[in-house]
Amino acid sequence: MKMIWTEERSQRNSSGFTLVEVMIVLIIIAISSGLVGLYIGHSSGKLKLRTFTKEVSATLRYARNHAVSEKQTYCFVMNLDDGMYRLYKNKKDEEGGFIPAISNPIPEEIAVTFNEDTADFYQIEFFSQGNSSGGVIELTNSDGDALFITINRLTGKVEVTSSG
Repeated sequence: MKMIWTEERSQRNSSGFTLVEVMIVLIIIAISSGLVGLYIGHSSGKLKLRTFTKEVSATLRYARNHAVSEKQTYCFVMNLDDGMYRLYKNKKDEEGGFIPAISNPIPEEIAVTFNEDTADFYQIEFFSQGNSSGGVIELTNSDGDALFITINRLTGKVEVTSSG
């Protein structure tokens, strides 16, 4: 009878985890979680930059397409003083000012440069023939990542490229 009890006890002890093994697994999980958190926090700046670049390029494409289809001039304006970008078409309000078709904010953490100029006001016109006044908009985040939106003067086509 004594033999059976010893075999049962040794089987029971070998089937569990020791405290040291559990602690090692918890430490590995904690380190992995910390690294994932750092990676996600670091990449949020790139995500904001990509998202804003897509918004602006979509607005520019919208302007070109509607200028051609409606046979009207559309004007894209970035005003860094008030932190907004707007799209205007030939529609005036009662006071004679142009009414924006699209008006969106520029994120504070994104720096905007147009044709390597550091002015506070940029403007691109899209004409009914499909051409535009053209230019290059550089968008940079606080980490130094940059994306470029190129508007072709002859065709009005919008293209997004990265710095690297």
